[in-house]
Amino acid sequence: MTRKLLLMRHAKSDWKDVNLRDKERPLNARGRGTAPIMASWLVEHQHLPNLVLCSSAIRTQQTLDLMIHQWTAIQMLTPSVVLPEIYIDDLLYLASDSAILSFARAATTNGEARQCVRVLGHNPGMEKLASKLSGDDITMPTGAIAILASDSVDEDWPKDWSDANMWKWRGLVKPRELGTETV
Repeated sequence: MTRKLLLMRHAKSDWKDVNLRDKERPLNARGRGTAPIMASWLVEHQHLPNLVLCSSAIRTQQTLDLMIHQWTAIQMLTPSVVLPEIYIDDLLYLASDSAILSFARAATTNGEARQCVRVLGHNPGMEKLASKLSGDDITMPTGAIAILASDSVDEDWPKDWSDANMWKWRGLVKPRELGTETV
């Protein structure tokens, strides 16, 4: 069975209030517009996650809230859309690539069948992990989603998540490519 790992960088954040700590920065207007469009794209392309692991930063939680709101609206029209289980954790705030991978692997070993897991976090960890697992140099702007898949022979997820040979690169979706951002 194919398992998908989605790595998403939070939507565009607001830098106007210089008194806010980094973790407290909210989304700006562009970010608030991007998140629902990316959520719809995931549903349209059959990448709706069963589990979302989210950093505790305000901008990641706001990105997630807007996506959940969009998925809920879609669910009203398409009852087969099932909302994901959500975990928000401080360990994912500015986490390294190896920490993200360890956290995601640990979250999928509780015996529940999850076909698609999405991690919502920050650079540079997201870019480094996408690059490591894809075997290429990946640049992830805000709101981007890297899609990886594993056709592991394991019944569940691959045992060694750090093995790039276990993952197949499925692509990188950027908000700008979907027409959600101005140049």
